[in-house]
Amino acid sequence: MSPSPFAALQSVENRLVPAAFDGLKPDWLLEIAPATSPSPSLAFDRCRLLFNDDGYCWPFRSHLDELPLDSESVPAVLLRHLWQPGLTADPLPEVLRILKPGGSLVSVSANPWHAGAWRELGRSAMWLPSWPHFQLLHARLRLDLSVPPRARWQGLVPGLTAVLVLVARKPARPARIRPLVFRRPTVMPPSGAVSQCRAA
Repeated sequence: MSPSPFAALQSVENRLVPAAFDGLKPDWLLEIAPATSPSPSLAFDRCRLLFNDDGYCWPFRSHLDELPLDSESVPAVLLRHLWQPGLTADPLPEVLRILKPGGSLVSVSANPWHAGAWRELGRSAMWLPSWPHFQLLHARLRLDLSVPPRARWQGLVPGLTAVLVLVARKPARPARIRPLVFRRPTVMPPSGAVSQCRAA
């Protein structure tokens, strides 16, 4: 398998991804990333789901948009470079399905407006999502979006940052409140003989 086309951007990613998890304390996270891409260092337990150039996953054989995981079973997901050229799957609806209500999603993509992406990919960098499109991909699924402070202003200037990082949260399920139902009171029939009292 060929090296990841984003290997040259790894040092930038290693700085930005841990910062995106500031304030998030999941029990563990699922990282979905190219098989040839080294993981950034994080302080959480993680399971890695790796995909190849054809969009097939390891450690099980499935497509990125057909994950054999239970619905609402994963507390946090880190998506890295799922939008690289050549991948046709749309993984976000499937990721939203497996993510627990209130769970966190951190998405990473190379910036098509940055010279580093063009050096790695050439003209195919145009197939990567730009900053507005990257946000729209997540917003269409009604995820609550936030942007790490450092990336907020960098993403607004085309070509300033080599890696786009977006933090999203799946809305928590509202608590189910059941209305109180009172039963009609029942009047019990008198029991035993009625005693009579006479005044002396």
